[in-house]
Amino acid sequence: MKLLNFICLVFVLGIFFINMPIAYAAYDISEMRTIEKMFRSNVKPDGVIYFTYVPRGLIVSIDENVFFNKSQEKLKKSGLCVLNEIGAVLSKTNKSCVIEGHTESANPEISSFRENWELSLARAHSITMYLMRYLKISPERLYCIGYGEFMPYVDSVSQEGNMNNRIDFVIIDYSAER
Repeated sequence: MKLLNFICLVFVLGIFFINMPIAYAAYDISEMRTIEKMFRSNVKPDGVIYFTYVPRGLIVSIDENVFFNKSQEKLKKSGLCVLNEIGAVLSKTNKSCVIEGHTESANPEISSFRENWELSLARAHSITMYLMRYLKISPERLYCIGYGEFMPYVDSVSQEGNMNNRIDFVIIDYSAER
C-alpha cells in the first residue's frame, strides 16, 4: 500500500512538473561559478564531488554512498551533515535545484524496490523532503527526479570517473515558475 501511494504521488507530481510553465532568462556563467565556489568551500563529503556546467546550469554530483546504504532510500546520519552543508549553500541563492537520483544498485533481496528507477526516485525524494522539512528550503525551488540506470555518468556528463550511482544537485540557471 505504501508503494502504491508513493507511485501515485510520483505520477501526480510528474503530471504537474510536465505542465509547469517555465520562463527562461539569460544564462549567467559568472553566477554559476560563484555558486560552485560556495559549494567547494562549504560542502565536504566523504567521497568524490564533481562539478559540471550544462546549458541548464551547474550539476553538483556526489556519490550516493555519502547519503544512503546499499539499496536503501533512508538517509544515513552521516549524510545529513553533507545535506546541511548543501542546504546552507542553497539558502544563499534564489536558484531552483533539481535533485536527481541515479542508481544501478536496486537489490530486491534487501530493498522494497525492484527497479533502479524506483530506488533512485525514492532517494531523490528523501533528500528533497529533508531539504524542505528540516532546512526550510522553499518547496517552490526544489524538484526531484529518478533516472535509475538510464543516464549513466560516463555517457552523459564526463568520460572521466564512474559515478553511475550518484545524486546530482542541478542548480538551475533560469527562472522556473509554478
